[in-house]
Amino acid sequence: MRKVKKFFILLILAFALILVSVYFSVVSRQKLSYGVTFSQRFAEELGLDPANDGAGWKKLYIDILDDLKIRDVRLVAYWDRVEPKEGEFDFADLDWQVTEAGKRGAGVILAMGRKTPRWPECHVPNWVKSTEVEPPYGGSTSQKLLNYIKTIIERYRDNATITAWQVENEPLFPFGDCETTGIGTLNKEIKLVRSLDGRPVLLTDAGEIGFAWPYLAAKSDIFGTTLYRYAHNRVLGDIRYSLIPPFYFKLKAWWANKVLGREILISELQAEPWVGTLVSNVSLEEQYKTMSPEIFKEVVGYTERSGFPKAYFWGVEWWYWMKEKKNAPEMWNAVKELVKNNP
Repeated sequence: MRKVKKFFILLILAFALILVSVYFSVVSRQKLSYGVTFSQRFAEELGLDPANDGAGWKKLYIDILDDLKIRDVRLVAYWDRVEPKEGEFDFADLDWQVTEAGKRGAGVILAMGRKTPRWPECHVPNWVKSTEVEPPYGGSTSQKLLNYIKTIIERYRDNATITAWQVENEPLFPFGDCETTGIGTLNKEIKLVRSLDGRPVLLTDAGEIGFAWPYLAAKSDIFGTTLYRYAHNRVLGDIRYSLIPPFYFKLKAWWANKVLGREILISELQAEPWVGTLVSNVSLEEQYKTMSPEIFKEVVGYTERSGFPKAYFWGVEWWYWMKEKKNAPEMWNAVKELVKNNP
């Protein structure tokens, strides 16, 4: 009798395992809605604002909204730009970006924190660096960080264009020229944001080799993952994540959305080259090894099997640079067509 009971238990477990395997291996595709991450800082680094008067990056931003017809934008409140001197805030450029998005009915996710999008990841004001004698995020540094976040929330919490607050960027993933965010500090930031405004909190993790996603999904209102197919490592060189199937992302989507009930999105969908230096300093041949119109099509096809319903492209500044400086509008036009067919 015991053997029969054991047999049926094993049979049920095997059947459950088969069902789970089938669910996550399904290759059905779904259309996504698309947004972009925009970085004024990166546009300037690419030389898109040669007169240093804002006209260049502003023209790019308007074209994102009016030519590409993007209606979901992730913007960045870089700490070193927003608070260049302690207690002195400059919101002119960020105000303009939020306002222009609002005029067109676009929604804005506003990223803030010490660790925010674009290299070197941490964007800390010099006045903080010069007085930082305790470990990063500790003591007075932590309070300065919270003061900056509080000021941002209070400035924009009455602005309906803001749809969500992103607290740090991949806070528990060791990437960039900076340390990861301590969990204690991260939780303080989340608590502060929620005490000041009721809009959702977005937390993100690295897609292929980040392993904090179960925790970050549980702590968030919206969980975001990056998705890159082609990467560059200082030691290993160019890498293609060919051994990571779409069901790995489908597992993340299932955990965050089905189990925890969180909204989900791809916070960074690769659509620019991954090279070891500023992309404008690399030959087009080298750039096309990790991103091209053909690779872009492959990435989109993979993403449509990931289980995530929305993705924010990473690379809009590069597409524009290619179009304006290299007479190569193919990437810009490819995204324009994709957005048109995925309203």
